[in-house]
Amino acid sequence: MTKFTLKEVKGVNQFIWILILSTLLITFGFGLITPIFAVFLTRQVTGGTLAVVGIAEMIYLATKSIFQIPISLLIDKTPGEKIDFYCMFLGGILITMVPFLYLFASFPWQVFLLQFIHGLGAAFDWPAWMGLFTRHIDKNKESFEWSLQTTLGELGMAGAAVVGGLLADRLGFKPVFLLVGIFSALTFLLLFIFYQKIKTEK
Repeated sequence: MTKFTLKEVKGVNQFIWILILSTLLITFGFGLITPIFAVFLTRQVTGGTLAVVGIAEMIYLATKSIFQIPISLLIDKTPGEKIDFYCMFLGGILITMVPFLYLFASFPWQVFLLQFIHGLGAAFDWPAWMGLFTRHIDKNKESFEWSLQTTLGELGMAGAAVVGGLLADRLGFKPVFLLVGIFSALTFLLLFIFYQKIKTEK
């Protein structure tokens, strides 16, 4: 078995680190609410049932799945990487809107609309992110860097699940949704760092 050292982590290029950290922020943010989302819908939404929870999740996944294929084809056919930035920017705006708007959601149709917006945002963001990660990954470190991204993201979600549950239990759902929105917005800072790296692209 190959010995793991910090040298492997230090050898990851800066571009990949920016992408990993952006994912960590967004997964930690939404990880705060994901484990208790069903409880929120059934307790805080008028007419919220377990069926509503299932439909809401279906809308998010179906929207993301349907739209991300044509969006990914558009990205691949467009020269350069600015298209990736624009897709991530648009997706980021849509995704960041969702937790703040959930503060005002009272009925199932509003939840369904927000899940559609979230899915559309993810459909713009995720293909662009994967394309950038794939193109900038360090040679002969593909498995390690993909695993590093997945590991940090899942550890972030694990920690967020505990924090989100404790916060919702003590303070209610609104502070949790606010934190989700704040963490989502922070990804914009990393997004603009990324843009600085490609704005001189010809």
